[in-house]
Amino acid sequence: MQYDFTAEQIAWRDEVRAFLKDNATEALIMETLEIGNEGKGPESTKFMAALQKKGWWSLAWPKEFGGMDRDPMDTWIFVDELEKAGVPMMPLTVTSVAPTIMRIGTEEQKAYWIPKIAKGDIDFALGYSEAEAGTDLAAATSKAELKDGKWIVNGQKMWTTMAHMGTHVWTIVRTEPDEPKHKGLSMIIVPLDAPGVTVTPIMVWPGLRTNAVFFDNVEVPEAYQMGQRGMGFYYAAMALNFERLSLGSIAMAHRSFKLVVEVVKEATFDGQALKDDPWIRERVGRIQMEIDAARLMTLETAWALQGGGMPIAESSMSKIYASELTQNITDLCTQILGMSGQLHFSDKSTLGQGWMQWLYRLAPMFAFGGGTNEVQRDIIGFMGLGLPKPSSKKLVKPGTKS
Repeated sequence: MQYDFTAEQIAWRDEVRAFLKDNATEALIMETLEIGNEGKGPESTKFMAALQKKGWWSLAWPKEFGGMDRDPMDTWIFVDELEKAGVPMMPLTVTSVAPTIMRIGTEEQKAYWIPKIAKGDIDFALGYSEAEAGTDLAAATSKAELKDGKWIVNGQKMWTTMAHMGTHVWTIVRTEPDEPKHKGLSMIIVPLDAPGVTVTPIMVWPGLRTNAVFFDNVEVPEAYQMGQRGMGFYYAAMALNFERLSLGSIAMAHRSFKLVVEVVKEATFDGQALKDDPWIRERVGRIQMEIDAARLMTLETAWALQGGGMPIAESSMSKIYASELTQNITDLCTQILGMSGQLHFSDKSTLGQGWMQWLYRLAPMFAFGGGTNEVQRDIIGFMGLGLPKPSSKKLVKPGTKS
């Protein structure tokens, strides 16, 4: 692995930084922190339009789809700089769903969906989890039957973030009931404004909204089924692999951590400077070391992609380490900041600009968003270390019959 950036990569990083200097306004950053706007406020919309104008909306897409065909290292630099600046991140429609469509869609499907995504006319929610099928995605029971050239979709999805703001849901449903569970699912696109679709809010701890989505005899054109029938589980895994590359970033936590370090340099408690407290100095130094390690892990993943590899185990490692480190950072920094660090961004008495209290509530999501860390450890075992795949058989207590 090459740890130093090339001259071209440094020039690209500086170009991104110059753009952010002009466009990452304080109003945009504060709007990004507002509860409930989910990156859809006026400032965020203006920022995304500026990215589109630069051609960076489809930064990593192949040129044949109107993209810039930037390599994984350039993409990593771009994402890293956006997160450090505290601005909205690129939507999963662009970074996860679109690359999957490019790989599995027919020529007609790619010609229909990709231009609409590029223009921002389509925004997907991800319909994977269900009430009884989250970690075990293959256990999904929502179903679709093909009748007279249309799919009739029935069932329920849970934790469908952005369904109340999106135009379509990218979802897996069971189309082959007689096949093994991993091979009985297909990927179908369902318009969220179709008759029979109901979106119900679920409010979660960070103050954000996710949703339950109900399908009641929803009619979908046959052409909205993507790729091969029965391969939906594997297509969802493909899209999740794209998603995990961004989930492995530590830049959001790093930015918040630096704000806390600035507080430590200046603040006092009971007449003693925080910077002189041995416990705080040791913990702050340890966290900085772990942040640097997390950054190298994500760089290693990008570097492997750059060389044409498919670092599935490495991306899982980065995702686990970064998500759990984010929680460790928030635990430590909320202790350091005390009660004043629990205040909202808008409160003038808050410390660290109010970031830490928000990140503390958000951090647990990273441990299961994009695939739970327990499952990621299984992936590392059998994909990275060559261990047997985890058994699907239920454990039986000693002395009982199976």
